[in-house]
Amino acid sequence: MVAPAGLFSNRYKVEDMPDLTGKVAVVTGGSRGIGEAIVSALVQKNCNVHIVASTEEHAKEAISNVSEKNPNAPQLIKFHQIDLGNLKSVVSLAEKLSSELDRLDMLYLIAGIGVAPFGLTQDGVGNHFGINHLAGMTLTDGLLDLMIKTSKEKQSGNGNGNELDKFSSRIVSESSELHRTSPSDLKCESLEEFSQDRDETVLYGRSKCLNILYIKQLAKAHLPTLTSSSPIIPASVHPGGVATEQEAGAAQAYPILGSVLQAASKVLFMSPEQGAESALWAGTAPAAAERRQEVQGRYFTEADGKVDTESDQAKQDDLAIKLWDLSVKVIQDKAGYTIKH
Repeated sequence: MVAPAGLFSNRYKVEDMPDLTGKVAVVTGGSRGIGEAIVSALVQKNCNVHIVASTEEHAKEAISNVSEKNPNAPQLIKFHQIDLGNLKSVVSLAEKLSSELDRLDMLYLIAGIGVAPFGLTQDGVGNHFGINHLAGMTLTDGLLDLMIKTSKEKQSGNGNGNELDKFSSRIVSESSELHRTSPSDLKCESLEEFSQDRDETVLYGRSKCLNILYIKQLAKAHLPTLTSSSPIIPASVHPGGVATEQEAGAAQAYPILGSVLQAASKVLFMSPEQGAESALWAGTAPAAAERRQEVQGRYFTEADGKVDTESDQAKQDDLAIKLWDLSVKVIQDKAGYTIKH
């Protein structure tokens, strides 16, 4: 049964996905909620998946849950424990994965703090900015050489023989329609802007706007082109109204209203499995390869959806450039890591 929140969304179910045998994916936040649902779907299609998350117990639970759908899950899934609020640890993980993996086809940036109170990461950065944006940017840059190598091999005939497989190297960032709550005073000119306490919805919405801007700029200026020998397709997506543990964060931020939302979400909101469909489409669908010129760097609110639906703020190229430049500086200052791409 589809919940009311998902009645009018395009669907992209596990049975719609191509076989992913031999493919490799990295999923941040893959041990809970939408991240776990993405891992489950990928493993059901025999993909090798690396979960990046903070809690080993949650990862073990996720692997157990996925094993009910595919008994080979323990052999297909590997867990990497990390605090995404520590950028040096993110750099180390990227180096570890790059040295250990022979290929990387898909990178899912799902982990994040929801509508929750302001705090500081280990790096002394606002938690929504540090975890929802900087960690993903750092990990992506550290894994890009491996993704470029993998894509190049697909172009040279080492793929599965399917022409669309040449465009199966994907980066997917989980954004949200709540990016529309990003404040009008967003400037991306200094770290101080992201290190001050504000309303929880504003903090979350701003970080989701940053996700869209980051993917836009990544595609525009920092990835090989679609006509190159190593194309990679990035996209940002909205999961829809999904019942996950993030409602608990909202209840903490807004005790009365948040608690009502938490209760209502169990009835009205989509399951994590349906909420994962937009990200799975962006990451695996042949249709995304067919639409590659249109999909590249864009934002989608549903599987196989329309483009240009994001807010005017999220469409600002100058803001995307400022975000990129500021992020490069902060990552260098906090982690001693120089963005390469």
